[in-house]
Amino acid sequence: MKKIYIVVLFHFFAVLNAQTIEIQGFFNEVKDSTKISFSESVDTNYKNYWMNCESVLIFNNSFKKYFHFKGTGAFAIDSSLYNPVIELIVDENSKIKMFVKKKENKYDISFQGDNALGLTELNNSKFKFKSLYPLVENCLQNSKSSSEFIHKLLNLRAELWHNFDIFLSKKEITKSFYDQVQNTTDLQLLFAANYKVEAYKEDLKFKNDLIFSEQELNKIIVDLDKIYNAFDVKYEKCFGLRRVIVIEQKCLNISKAILKGTKTDIGLWGANQDHYSYAPLNFQELLMANNINFLGFEKGGNCSFEKFKEKFTNSPYLYELEKLNNNLKSNATVLPYTFAIYPSNSNKIDVKSTNQYAGIQELIKEKFNGKTVFVDLWATYCAPCKKEFSYSETLHTFLQINNIDILYISVDPKGLERKWERDIQSFKLYGNHYFASDDILKSLQKLLQEKVIAVPRYLLFNSKGELLLKNTKSPSDEQILYDQIITALK
Repeated sequence: MKKIYIVVLFHFFAVLNAQTIEIQGFFNEVKDSTKISFSESVDTNYKNYWMNCESVLIFNNSFKKYFHFKGTGAFAIDSSLYNPVIELIVDENSKIKMFVKKKENKYDISFQGDNALGLTELNNSKFKFKSLYPLVENCLQNSKSSSEFIHKLLNLRAELWHNFDIFLSKKEITKSFYDQVQNTTDLQLLFAANYKVEAYKEDLKFKNDLIFSEQELNKIIVDLDKIYNAFDVKYEKCFGLRRVIVIEQKCLNISKAILKGTKTDIGLWGANQDHYSYAPLNFQELLMANNINFLGFEKGGNCSFEKFKEKFTNSPYLYELEKLNNNLKSNATVLPYTFAIYPSNSNKIDVKSTNQYAGIQELIKEKFNGKTVFVDLWATYCAPCKKEFSYSETLHTFLQINNIDILYISVDPKGLERKWERDIQSFKLYGNHYFASDDILKSLQKLLQEKVIAVPRYLLFNSKGELLLKNTKSPSDEQILYDQIITALK
């Protein structure tokens, strides 16, 4: 009892010493009691990031939420049917009003209050990955050497950063906000550049179109690391998911001897995740907590809650991990390979069977004989998948008019069945569902003749169960997708 008292007392004083941040959100036509979730710190230190750490309910199209943090840092509002992922950079004692408007499935996000212009620019700028990625790709395709690519990349950064420089010069944003956004967006640039280089190295078609040798591509990775070191402490308070991704990239490049580094193996990782051992211990703690947060204890590494607690005795993540561990033990989950229907006139998922199929085609032939089927491959940890769910209403209308069934296939690891259920209900994914687990990825690689299967991914099968389109446009493309489907079915 004494130990618990001390922990609670310590937490109480930590909150007292933190600064209060007030966030108000305003939406259009959102049902009362709709939940909005936040990815943020598990304590008063921004660097100790956790997905879906807290939530708030919307009433009368608005919410008000208070946070306690020290200094300047980043957190995010998770995507839902009513908003995309919204990144927030806050100073101590910030008061921020956020306005989210949705027209024809497009979001307009604006802010009032502290650093309002900077927040609006951050959430509507080309620093978003979907916009940034093709710009980075263009830099690489139009470069003749690694040094030229780095030069073009830095020019791109200066161009995209121009408005933040103006805001700072006019004192419309604070210097601390400016510095934090700079770190956050630099990580986005590092991620996009590394991701593009790896894509070229893996895909022979792209590789043959380039003049770069593998040595030159590796030099780009080395030069990027000299400019943006993913292990640098200055990034500790950046948006957590982005920080985790670039740390993972660096670990992988060290394991391949592209970058220099040392291995610290404390028995946390399985064979497929051994490269994480090249991260410093504090980052291994972050990586492990993130993996468990996303994938559960079974797939989060060679680790249980007891093992994590043994290795990281004073970890700030222990409280959240213990809740997760207890929840898994106390709640019966839907079985893997569950096929279910979520009807629009019910709040309950109707389980039909729990059969494992050799592949998607076998499932479709048994469950959708004589029907055309649009397949949405997704996972509960996939933010882009969830962003596309905001276009479900118009997609479902189109499919219904054209007598096409929809099948949502989850490639989540086993152990996340309960989270799968909650997401289906939260995002109102009416229709047919199958928890295939990541066991189905091997058959997908064979069917699609691809080495790596990424989600979201959309497929179209005809009434004979034959694969017509192995990579359709996304629901957010709307009419372009609809025209593509109609043309394929002619």
